Amino acid sequence: MQIVKQKQTHWVETAPTATVEEYLMRERTIGGATSIISGRYPVKGYAVNTVSRELVLVLSGDGYIGTPRKKTPIVIGDCILIKPKEKYYWDGHMALFMVCTPVWKSSQHTIVPK
Repeated sequence: MQIVKQKQTHWVETAPTATVEEYLMRERTIGGATSIISGRYPVKGYAVNTVSRELVLVLSGDGYIGTPRKKTPIVIGDCILIKPKEKYYWDGHMALFMVCTPVWKSSQHTIVPK
């Protein structure tokens, strides 16, 4: 068992509209983070994770998750599975808990134009 205390987390401001609090585990096959979204992330285009599956739970607030084909409203308690290489964006004011498998790395995250 491993416990990561909140005071041990790593904060990253990914954009003016998003911050991420990473819970860094020794385990490399799964990882977790919280994110606060305040507007649209990414501001333009779409986010893409080229490697990990992301399971996201809306902890508070509401908004949308968008893809090139649709914009879907999301609220507290909704759970979203994002597969590797899917294009998406967040839009709204919400707190999210994200689980990535394998562990998320910045090298596998990219922003692509519309």
